[in-house]
Amino acid sequence: MPDIIQGKWDDLVKSHDLHGHMVRVIVLDQQRPENPWLKSLRAWADSHKPLGHGVDDSRESIYSGTTDDPR
Repeated sequence: MPDIIQGKWDDLVKSHDLHGHMVRVIVLDQQRPENPWLKSLRAWADSHKPLGHGVDDSRESIYSGTTDDPR
């Protein structure tokens, strides 16, 4: 049975001897340095409804039926 050790990365590395053990790291929070561009992108994404279906953005789909069809 695996042991669950939880805490901040810096504290865990200092206080537990993990050398020689297989570990899996799962980040539990979203702490990241503030990036204004990413912040505005997330705000934009949060203000739009997610797509409920797949979108065909292939070249064939984009240019089909147009007068400047490159095919």
